[in-house]
Amino acid sequence: MFGRRRFLTHLLAFIPAAAAAQQAIMQGSKAVVCDGDAVTCPNGHKTCRKIDAPIAIGNDSYQNPECVQLRDYHLLRCDVCHVLFTRE
Repeated sequence: MFGRRRFLTHLLAFIPAAAAAQQAIMQGSKAVVCDGDAVTCPNGHKTCRKIDAPIAIGNDSYQNPECVQLRDYHLLRCDVCHVLFTRE
């Protein structure tokens, strides 16, 4: 009896953690499970974060190239309309 109670307690504690780690969205008529949080693109589509890359900018010089990474700004891509957008 004690083992079953402990199992149910761990099971009930694990379910909200697993639900928080993944998020399901509807794309068309199919449910898609995202690895992390879902985002909304500027066109209003709910999408998963497939591309989540920080933005890098350079000085456009081949002789003396310099590149800076903007860690606060990320590029994301919408799976529905394929638009690239940024988030801060």
